[in-house]
Amino acid sequence: MIKNKKIIKEISNWTFSILGAFVMAMVLNSKVFATVKVEQSSMENTLFSNQKLILNKLSYNFVEPKRGDIIIFLENEQRGTIIDDTVKFINNMKSKVGNTDVDKRMVKRIIGIPGDEINIKGGYVYINGEKLTEPYAKDQTSSGILNFPIEVPNNKLFVLGDNRTVSSDSREFGLIDYNQVEGKAVFRVSPFNEIGAIK
Repeated sequence: MIKNKKIIKEISNWTFSILGAFVMAMVLNSKVFATVKVEQSSMENTLFSNQKLILNKLSYNFVEPKRGDIIIFLENEQRGTIIDDTVKFINNMKSKVGNTDVDKRMVKRIIGIPGDEINIKGGYVYINGEKLTEPYAKDQTSSGILNFPIEVPNNKLFVLGDNRTVSSDSREFGLIDYNQVEGKAVFRVSPFNEIGAIK
């Protein structure tokens, strides 16, 4: 009898521990940090497909996005409330079991912030009339389907992928809204030999 009670107590402790860890993971993934997997080649040679990143979701609650930041944002939708994000986290967990992808996240670099005039000519990007130095960029930058120069209005961002010849970015879909931004990519956690801060 005593042995049975100990077993039941042990099972209860484990159940609460697992449930607590799951709830904590939901909260962390929904509003503080999240892990994201790079699925594209559009950020080479800075980021490569299958690398896993830590996303800081709180960073832009305290500071404005700045040029050069690598961000993760939602394609064609705005980020939601904590309830929306928690539901999305659960759906993502389910999709990983079924090996489907419900995320519509994109990883790009901020090039233009509100008030900037962006121009692309001769294969280079110009910010407010000055040629941008881009050691991270792979290949030259074509203008895409947008008519340049353009001015970035309030609460909007102009983003580009580092791999300019393959990237689908603001040259194609235009400026993105602040409310689409989930956060800033701050750390690479895998593969093991490439762990470190993202620049």
